[in-house]
Amino acid sequence: MGFLLFIVALAVLGFGLFNHMKAKRILSAPFKKTGELVKDPTSPDAKGTISTEGKVVAPATELLSPCSNTPCMYYEVKVERLYEKSETTQDGTKTVKGSETLDTIKNGAIIGLDDGSGAFNIDLSKGADFDKMKDGFKKEVAGHSRIPQLTFGNFVYDVKPISEKDSWTIGFKVTEKFVPVEGSLFVLGKIEGNKIVKPGWRSMMASAKGREGLLGSVNKMKKFSFIGGGVTAFAAILLIAFGPKSSPSDASSFGGSSCSGSIATSAQKLCHDSVNFKSGRDYTWTLARAGKFDIEVTPPTNKKITLDPEIIVKNAEGEELIRQDANGEHFKTTANIELEPGTYTITVKDSGDYMVKGGFSYDFEIREINDGAAEPVAAEGTDTESDTAEADAPAEEVAPAKAAPVKHAAAPATKKIAAPVAAPKAKSVAAAPVAKPAAAPAKAAPAPAVKSKQMQPRRAAKNLMD
Repeated sequence: MGFLLFIVALAVLGFGLFNHMKAKRILSAPFKKTGELVKDPTSPDAKGTISTEGKVVAPATELLSPCSNTPCMYYEVKVERLYEKSETTQDGTKTVKGSETLDTIKNGAIIGLDDGSGAFNIDLSKGADFDKMKDGFKKEVAGHSRIPQLTFGNFVYDVKPISEKDSWTIGFKVTEKFVPVEGSLFVLGKIEGNKIVKPGWRSMMASAKGREGLLGSVNKMKKFSFIGGGVTAFAAILLIAFGPKSSPSDASSFGGSSCSGSIATSAQKLCHDSVNFKSGRDYTWTLARAGKFDIEVTPPTNKKITLDPEIIVKNAEGEELIRQDANGEHFKTTANIELEPGTYTITVKDSGDYMVKGGFSYDFEIREINDGAAEPVAAEGTDTESDTAEADAPAEEVAPAKAAPVKHAAAPATKKIAAPVAAPKAKSVAAAPVAKPAAAPAKAAPAPAVKSKQMQPRRAAKNLMD
């Protein structure tokens, strides 16, 4: 939430900066009365920038908006294509509607501005940024991509070839806006000959508010944008620093803490992330010590279409060390790898190079494997026959003196030895205490031997495989 609020703050501050630059442009442009421009159509600015204002004088040749046939000084006609397309996200496939602009036709007349000292020409034929335009015409019609022409009033538009690779055309929309010939106008542009035109490097500024009114409005928006953006940014920083932190359990429910692109620790706690490109999501992983690790990617279970995870680990030279996927199944994927200190790149991607709108979400985690803690777990396996065989052999070889009591305690060995022979030995050894305690130590004594000896051949096999 804090990061989202910070993005909003940046947008508001950006709008404030835009208005600051607009105000600076108004103030920096030389201003002349219309009569002064008639006498001396030049600008003291090296780029020819000039501004003036006055009452609108109707053009010598009347300009009519093409759709509504309304007299105006400037108009814009936007032609849009309406379409439908199939959109696939993690939640499934659905049909959505949309629109795209095919063309925007702009035209303006050469009007005059007169503040009482004389009229000077303003050429609006190349367009201008008006702070307010009136709606003249709006209409939607059904159609397809093979329609050659569109007609709206007196406006005729030749439809260019339309690509329908990802969508299909269902109609067209035309919107007309215009500026009527009335009132007063402030313009800021470039002086060219005996008229002001649109500068080649930026738009012509045109406002019915007048110079002072426009400047006051821009400064007001700048002030509120900077104040609002600053307060929002401060609140966002506080929320990020002191707000509630997401726990690993929150992350595993897909909505918790997000993953960082840079990992500077041996382990990465469970976090939530997403991949939005077929090439995958990269993480830079810096290791300070050697170790064995499990890199785990888990797709969500509550989505209709999920990631088929593939994990790729490369070293600093770009050499691929491991590539692990779920064998075409959309399940959790774990890459087990042993690494030396250094910098590595982990890439998470879809194994089939497939992508949906909005990307695939997943949980990401790196666990460091502790060999000391793993040994007892591995020793408690279900393969009791092999474990017993491995345990018995070392017990006879390493500690033959201790093996004798175990054999005496064994039922078959005691039965085969004749009673008269065994009796004297039993008295010297204390038969009753030996027989009973031998059962408990027999379980306790072999246990360490099984754990330590059992892991030796498995570890050696793993080392050979590595």
